[in-house]
Amino acid sequence: MSRRDISEKWTSRSRGMSSTVGYVLILGMVVIGMTSVVALGSVALEDTERQSTLERAEQSMAQFDSRAAQVALGAESLQELSLGHSSGNYQVVEGEGTITVTHVNHDGDDSDGDDDKTDDGNYDDDEDIYSGPLGAVVYQNGDTEIAYQGGGVWRHQDGNTQMVSPPEFHYEGSTLTLPVVTVTGEDSASGSPTAVVERATSTETIYPNSNTDYVDNSTKQYTNPASNGQIIVTIQSEYYQGWEEYFNSRTEGSVIDVDHGAETVTAELITLGHQGEFNLPSEDNPFQVRGLEPSMQDGDGLKDLAVTLRPIDRTQDHFSSLDWSMYVHSGGQEMEINLKMQGSGGCGDAADLTIYYHDGGETYQGWHAENAYTVDCSGSTPKIELDLIGDSTPSMNYESVTASNLVASNPNSISLQDPVVFDHFEGDNADVTYTVGSDASADLIIRHYFNHFAPTFDLRSTDGNHGNSVNEPSSNGNNIIYTGSDVITYLHVSENEVKVRFE
Repeated sequence: MSRRDISEKWTSRSRGMSSTVGYVLILGMVVIGMTSVVALGSVALEDTERQSTLERAEQSMAQFDSRAAQVALGAESLQELSLGHSSGNYQVVEGEGTITVTHVNHDGDDSDGDDDKTDDGNYDDDEDIYSGPLGAVVYQNGDTEIAYQGGGVWRHQDGNTQMVSPPEFHYEGSTLTLPVVTVTGEDSASGSPTAVVERATSTETIYPNSNTDYVDNSTKQYTNPASNGQIIVTIQSEYYQGWEEYFNSRTEGSVIDVDHGAETVTAELITLGHQGEFNLPSEDNPFQVRGLEPSMQDGDGLKDLAVTLRPIDRTQDHFSSLDWSMYVHSGGQEMEINLKMQGSGGCGDAADLTIYYHDGGETYQGWHAENAYTVDCSGSTPKIELDLIGDSTPSMNYESVTASNLVASNPNSISLQDPVVFDHFEGDNADVTYTVGSDASADLIIRHYFNHFAPTFDLRSTDGNHGNSVNEPSSNGNNIIYTGSDVITYLHVSENEVKVRFE
């Protein structure tokens, strides 16, 4: 056989073998592809089934939340709920997480050097109104947990927690109702359990409670309206991120601290500022107006502001050098109320009143009234009583003012705004236009300008003659009254314990 014949024979045989190998390879690829599709489909199906299981668990926990509320906060003493079939596990975790409700700086006085928002504990103008465990009912499936805690439902997965339904934490106007729901028990179950919720103890009212005194102030009880300082709520929990989401999105409070290491979140809830008599503020020790409602409606906003000034010198010319101002400087805005003596300052002599407002722009608004308030010597000590809110306040003219009319502000580099319309707040009369020579009451002017700084600002006072006229320690703020906005005026805290088991 020639070499050519051998080569042709070999080539023919190779082609036959290649066809067979090709068929085998194609078949193998088809088998591998089908196997992969089946495997991937199986994983996808498992993921879908697991996701469906978790969604059912969320629904079950939401229903459990409703039943638990009926027992903890309602008239029911026992409730049962079938949780349905699940491949995960349920467990009651007594003591999981804590809640602390603190009234920080409750006396409104920074004389102890602590007017901050940090809870330093009792005996330091900070009162722990309530502190206790929350507990939880937890469903676990793989690396995912669905938990009931504090009256809310939370989903914890991959190190993060999201809120499924909000906790028992209710705002209505200026009222905060915080019924703390505490879960007790040590049971666990899987499969298709039935949860049984029982009331463990009667509801205990924590706040208000007139029988409970603040620890460091026996003259102050747990009574409403709550005033001064802030209410801060601190949650320590595995689900703290969900609580943070709740505070940020569903409440009027603001989160002031998150400690990931300690798994804590702290939210601040502002209370209405001090009402009634107050110490005359100074530059170093201002008086804080907190939670003022910016409204010009009758009965809303600033309702009263009265100050009594007494002189240092008790000789005949008691207020001869009077040049006293009460003012607010905040966020680029300035307001000043100035009282300046034009006569000798003796009994019956009168002082002029100037009111100034600057919004931070290129113009200002100025008002002036001559002989607005007089020196009263009817009592044992001469005095000037400034009733700045009410029907008896002086009428003022809209006009230019200069630095000589003021102490804490200087309008000399800007010009008077003309005309002016008060149309910023509810109750303002936008139909009235003020021009040079127009008049308005000091009551209307001060209320309107205070609203520009609402809800919270510091009120200060100073003397333009080196403090040689007004005796600040013997002077005082007679009264300040205002309605609140975005603040807690009425606080209700209670403890409601339930016991959970599975059947």
